[in-house]
Amino acid sequence: MPDTLTAETDASPDEHADLCAAFHRMIRALPKPYREAIVRTEIEGVPQVELAKRLGISVSGAKSRVQRGRRALKQMLLDCCQFEFDRRGGVANCKPHAKSKCPECG
Repeated sequence: MPDTLTAETDASPDEHADLCAAFHRMIRALPKPYREAIVRTEIEGVPQVELAKRLGISVSGAKSRVQRGRRALKQMLLDCCQFEFDRRGGVANCKPHAKSKCPECG
């Protein structure tokens, strides 16, 4: 693809900031072991092997925490919103469920 081709987005900077804030609140709602694993690996960029060393657990234990944290976040998002995906699996659109009781968007 040419470098001059840019992605178009309908999201304003305020909407982007709101989404980031909502996602961070969801992360904070995770149980501590999963929250810590997600924050360290996904936000801080700590490799899972290093996470295991820092927490004094096995590498497979650290990987399990990250996977369970990701699954919990995914479920929170699916409970809250309805997603439409493009052909590559990227999110094309997101809107709250009609009867969502989500504190973020309901």
